[in-house]
Formats: sequence, structure tokens, C-alpha cells
Amino acid sequence: MISVIVPVYNVENVLHYCIDSILNQTYKDFELILVDDGSTDKSGKICNEYADKDSRIRVFHKKNGGVSSARNVGIDNAKGEYICFVDSDDFVSVKYIETLLEIKKRHQDIDNIWCSFRTVDSYNVELSDIVIKQSEMIFNRIHIMDLHDKRLDAGPVCKLYSYSIIDKFSIRYDETISLGEDLLFNYQYLDCTNGKIILLSEGLYYYYTSNKSSLTQKFHNGLFEKYTYIHQRIREYLSKWNCDNNQTVRFNNACFFIYDFVLRNTYHTNSSIKHRATFNRQIMKSSEFQTTLKNTDCYIHPIYKMIYRYKLAYLFGLLIK
Repeated sequence: MISVIVPVYNVENVLHYCIDSILNQTYKDFELILVDDGSTDKSGKICNEYADKDSRIRVFHKKNGGVSSARNVGIDNAKGEYICFVDSDDFVSVKYIETLLEIKKRHQDIDNIWCSFRTVDSYNVELSDIVIKQSEMIFNRIHIMDLHDKRLDAGPVCKLYSYSIIDKFSIRYDETISLGEDLLFNYQYLDCTNGKIILLSEGLYYYYTSNKSSLTQKFHNGLFEKYTYIHQRIREYLSKWNCDNNQTVRFNNACFFIYDFVLRNTYHTNSSIKHRATFNRQIMKSSEFQTTLKNTDCYIHPIYKMIYRYKLAYLFGLLIK
């Protein structure tokens, strides 16, 4: 009935939390696909050990190619009518699969079944005590920013996908990009459906924060170009779906804060003040940044707004310092 795909890479200390939470589901008719993406620790061995004990588990070992390539391997080998993804350092409620399928059964005309998530910094959560409130809300893709603002459209987790749609339209994760590929996957999938989304407000998925690498911790080269590409793609979908001006402005607000973060990220380098200012001035001068700035309605402090408008990168650096 359903294929649960878990990309695995160097998570030997926490992988059992993820796998056990899936194997302990109240719904039993599933296959668990573990894709070992060239792990250098014992993760691959752990996957094999679980597969030896449970016939529902299939393991695929591959050369390291990134999480997108691992998820694609899972899709290519899935046998279920439905697909869901779980990250290997996260875990799920015991009724995760059962609840998603129940919602789908009640809403056959909706191909986007989503649930909320809980952020946790510990694995000491009693999953069996979770009370499912079954509070359901129906959205349409023309109001996608209602979900984007809550970060619910970004990841592949917390969602039930129909394999027939993925197969018919050859939807796969873009392995050429390393940022936002899961967001683009969701928008491509959404574009191939009638646009209806049902969201369960209860958090059935547990997003473990402590193991996650953070973009804010160090400098990342090429962030502006990567985000620009993603944002341009999303704008194409917003236009195609005839989203109104309110949705577009809200998206520009989100883009602006991303670009503001990119400017601040420059100061994680050890380069000279001049180099940082030159780098940031190029971003501020770009049509993408200036167009985004002009089409926001979020509050921006007047001093910063002047800096952004007139590309005063040196002053920006002084304020950051």
C-alpha cells in the first residue's frame, strides 16, 4: 500500500530511533526502503541488520551522491501505491501512516495530504501517548503562501504522495542543486494535481533539530545564486496558478528575509572588509534584490532600507559588526 523512503548517511547513533518508529506503526502494510548513501560509519550495516529481521525492509547501498539522489533511488524502487519520506535522524508518531491514509481514504479527490510537525531536541518522546485531534483544513495552491509562511511546503516529510502521479509525470529530485530541491519537488508535484491540499494540524512528524546542520553557522558561497534560482522557479508557479497579488507580495517578503540573511552570511568569512562590502554590493545592485525590495510590504528599519536601496555595503558591514 505504501512505500516509506528513508535516505541514510552517517547517522549510526540515532538511526534506530527513526527505523523503530516506522516499524512500530499501527498500520502494518508498508515497505520500508532504506537508501544508504555511501555512509562511512556503521549506518549501512545497521540497515542490513534491520532488513535481516523484517521482510518489509529493503536496503539499497549506493555511492555517496547526496540526499536527492538517495530519495530518487527510493522512488525508482518503490512498489507502493503511495510514498512518504522520513529523514533518518527524525522519527514519527505510531499513527503517522495510518492517519495519512485515513485522510486520503476520506478525500479521494485530494492528492496532497500533509500534516504538521513538531520540532524536538530529544528522542525521549512517548509516541504512544499522542492524541490525534484530526483537525483538518483544506487549502488550494492559489493560497500556497498560507502554508509557505509556516514552512510546511518546504520539505518532503509530513506528506503522502501518490506514486501514480510521480510516475506519470516523471517527478524526481533535482540532483544538480543542493538547496531547495525538496521545495521544488513539492511544487512540481503540486502542479501535476488539481491543486487541493488537506492539512492535518496535529504534529505527527518529529523533526529533530540537534543533528541538523545550520546555514547560519558558517559562510556558504553561492547562496544568493542558489536562492535566486529557486525563487524564480517558484514565481513561475505562482504566475501559472494565477495567485493573487497578496500571495506574490507575501512571497517577496519571504525572499527579502532570505536575501537579508545571505548578506549577513558574508560576515562569516575571514576576508577583508573591502572584499565583503564588494561582494554584498553586487548582491544589492542585482535586479533580483532590488525588485524584491520594491515589492515587499514587510517592515524594514529605515536605516537598513536606505542601505539596501542605495547599496551602502560598507555601512551595512559596520552595523552588522
